[in-house]
Amino acid sequence: MRFIYFVICLTLVSCKEPQPELTFKYSDKPIVINCDHNHSELLNEALYNFENSITDNFVHENSSLSNAYSLFLKESIYGTINFNNISNQHSIDVFEALKNVKDLWTTKNNELALNYNHELFSCIGKNIQDKDIKATFNALLATNSMSMRMLKDVLIAKSSRLNTDKYLATFVALELYYSKLSNVDLSLKQESPKETIKTKKDPHAGHNHD
Repeated sequence: MRFIYFVICLTLVSCKEPQPELTFKYSDKPIVINCDHNHSELLNEALYNFENSITDNFVHENSSLSNAYSLFLKESIYGTINFNNISNQHSIDVFEALKNVKDLWTTKNNELALNYNHELFSCIGKNIQDKDIKATFNALLATNSMSMRMLKDVLIAKSSRLNTDKYLATFVALELYYSKLSNVDLSLKQESPKETIKTKKDPHAGHNHD
């Protein structure tokens, strides 16, 4: 009987698929978020990847990361973003790694949601630079009433702060980007206008106009 039990246990262990190891693309970048020593590298990877994603999709000629944050916030908060289009495989891989951070997530209405009782958010609250946002953020945390409805106006009004306030930017990345990737299907990704412009053939190419 013990032998059979051992064989069953061994079979279950061997059949369990190993989690793929995340490739860190931004490990050469400086550490800007230092809340959780066990996951510091992952959180920084998540932030840099998020900023790269919104830069690719919201930065146009002569604009900046600040403009990308502003456009992303407006479209995200008002529900006009197609996350199939603005995400990529690395974003999905980072999200899968974030899902393995103990107690960072909870389930609400059968959907994955951030657990604001996780120590990461109290750390973010302590390190937010803007006094007004910091006061509102920490008040919402303390009363267990964190809501984008309460934060959206001040975040949009002060979106330029996200370019330098990386703790606040990390909250935005987790709340408005990674938490929305559960149902992303990259096979439905459509070519963005920016990519279309890049791939359009120049009608004057190959002609000598001298």
